[in-house]
Amino acid sequence: MTIEDALDLIDTALDPSCFKNLHQDIFRLSWQGKSYQEIAETCGYDTDYVRHVGYQLWQNLSQALAQKVTKRNLQVVFRRLEQQSRILSNDVEEIASLVLTPQYAKSNINAYPTKVELVSDQTIYPFLWSDSPNRLYPNHSQLFVGRQQEQQTLCQWLTRSGQDQTRPVQLISLLGMAGIGKTSLVQQVIHQIQGHFQKVIWCSLRNAPTFTETFANIVNADEQTTSQWPTHIDAQIDILMHYFRQHRCLLVLDNFETILQPGQMGGSYRPNHQAYGQLLRHLMDSSHQSCVLLTSREQPIGINLRNQPTVQTLYLQGLSLSETYTLLNHQEVEATQTDAETLNAYYGGNPYALKVAATNVTSLFHCQVAEWIKQGNFVFGTIQQLLKQQLQRLAPPEQQIVNFIASETGHVTLDQLHEALVLKDLVSTTDLLPALQSLQSRSLLCNQEDGFRLLPYLREYVCGYQTPVGANNRASTPAVLTSFQPAALTFSTSLPLAHR
Repeated sequence: MTIEDALDLIDTALDPSCFKNLHQDIFRLSWQGKSYQEIAETCGYDTDYVRHVGYQLWQNLSQALAQKVTKRNLQVVFRRLEQQSRILSNDVEEIASLVLTPQYAKSNINAYPTKVELVSDQTIYPFLWSDSPNRLYPNHSQLFVGRQQEQQTLCQWLTRSGQDQTRPVQLISLLGMAGIGKTSLVQQVIHQIQGHFQKVIWCSLRNAPTFTETFANIVNADEQTTSQWPTHIDAQIDILMHYFRQHRCLLVLDNFETILQPGQMGGSYRPNHQAYGQLLRHLMDSSHQSCVLLTSREQPIGINLRNQPTVQTLYLQGLSLSETYTLLNHQEVEATQTDAETLNAYYGGNPYALKVAATNVTSLFHCQVAEWIKQGNFVFGTIQQLLKQQLQRLAPPEQQIVNFIASETGHVTLDQLHEALVLKDLVSTTDLLPALQSLQSRSLLCNQEDGFRLLPYLREYVCGYQTPVGANNRASTPAVLTSFQPAALTFSTSLPLAHR
């Protein structure tokens, strides 16, 4: 049998999507006895990627021809088929009758209900997506308060289809401080819009996994199947992008800030996590029908420079006064409108801080908010831990700005910051504005017409760790900011609701 006869047989036996250009090249060169490294050099691909595509090709051929096919036994298998065919007929169509038809082969592939067929330009990959957010995240609608405007905005972005007048949104950043409720909001929205997507994939980045680990999580690779997937980042991104083009998927990347570099201006990636930025660039620059929604305490670098309708950003505010009052009632705390207003202003409407406060009111003050307010200690326990985690991410210029603003009783103007920090060589002229911008992207500053300020509970926390320095009692860098621990929860923002 010649190689052309073998290729004719494969064309009859395999679905065309399983045998494209790279598959044909691998088959031809393998027939000639070339190694994977030689094939990769000839075709211009990474060796690991070619080996993976070859492995999938041999698997598909083994299934279609009903006998084991490997790179080493190609000619033996096809000579055997040729001999079998001569018994019946010399016609290639009769050879094909000895093997599985494309329809049968395809039904065999789909015989496993947990597998989803991923068709790319290169090969077929079995994906094990998380297709039910109800299973991963139960509906917490009874515990969820407010956010109607934010829900409406996210739903509008997520439900755009290719048939709409506007292009579908491909990348959404949901930003805000720890505890502000980003994750809860996304969970709530998913229950409303999941019917608009073929697949919903939820990936938590809480422990700062590498991109390869997240890729393995998305495809649900275990120890036995990991070797079947390419290890090259470009190949992994290519696989995801091909699937995003052919299927409408929603990929949620939760706790995105953990893969960003602490101790620097907001948004830079950690040394071993730049591949996430590479994926986001592909998402923003390529045409596809899917959407990636990331939740983060800070905006990844590069996204804020995009001014296009397919890239959107939503800064999450704290709860309104009425929503705070409702939340306290749900927590079975007896609060007047005045009590609710006091807590709302102090915590900036941060849902997590309000819930922690309500728990203490319930356990220590018999549900009486007014009595708890009298004792005057509003920053404690896990609230301190959240603020510590958030502040430890700051770059030195940001730390200096936060300390100075916390030491002032009122709003602080840009001129005051320049006089107190730049002229005293605490912050360089070139760092001042970028640091302010970075703090706002982290949702740590309230920027109003009369200047900058911190939310009361954040100011109290920072002042509690300050050490008096000099005649003006300015603060040095708090001890709490000197070491980094990965952030574990989420929190409040005072920036206005904004999107592009």
